[in-house]
Amino acid sequence: MTQLENKGLSSSHTAAMEQAIPMTSRRFGSWEVLISRRPLSTTDLASRYDAVSGKWARTARRFDLNAAYREPLLASQIVIDLMQVEPQARILDCGVGNGSLSIALDSLMKGPNDYYAVDTSTEMLVQAKSVMRHAGLRPHLQQADVMSLPYDDQSFDVVMAAHVLEHLPDPQRALAEMIRVLKPGGMVFLCVTRPSLFGALVQLLWRTWAITEQEGIAWLHASQLVDVGYQPVRLGSFAGFASTAFWARRPL
Repeated sequence: MTQLENKGLSSSHTAAMEQAIPMTSRRFGSWEVLISRRPLSTTDLASRYDAVSGKWARTARRFDLNAAYREPLLASQIVIDLMQVEPQARILDCGVGNGSLSIALDSLMKGPNDYYAVDTSTEMLVQAKSVMRHAGLRPHLQQADVMSLPYDDQSFDVVMAAHVLEHLPDPQRALAEMIRVLKPGGMVFLCVTRPSLFGALVQLLWRTWAITEQEGIAWLHASQLVDVGYQPVRLGSFAGFASTAFWARRPL
């Protein structure tokens, strides 16, 4: 969708812009040309992931996701925090995919934790169950949307999502929902696509945001979170530093 901004917009145009993901913009004097694209609907996105679910294990290996996620997880101090939770920490993985993020976290932990996970794709949940069980996890899996999580307030010690928020027209609303189910003192961990050549390809194929470090930090601060940090994430040798991990704590 292309929009020229120099005059009042109708309510229908404004609503359409709010449901679109910005791709790029250019200024020409007093004019600004914004190019945005409608995101995939929840149903269409789930269908797309259903279709690629059988190949997702190969994708995870190609991008070396387990190793890619371990480095920022260690940098975030989440592992140290979780080791202090008794008897078991409750961890929620939003948009679990095949479970790579949960598996990466569990590989850094000593002792069992209680893993919960949601995804809109039924086939990805099938993959997650198989892959996570093979890794020794016994997750509680549920088909659900990150925009409306089926859990009580302040239920989890850590809430995390890898490459989920960039699919959504309103990432901050999804972040607010993740924070709702996070315990005071708990941490949120996000991994998102950043602007890059590979990020542009992801945008083209999946209609996603490419989120800058400044944008991610601003979202976390706007959500009243503290101890905000971030780290570029290398997705194997093919994609390079195509993502950024962000983390922050809900105040006590």
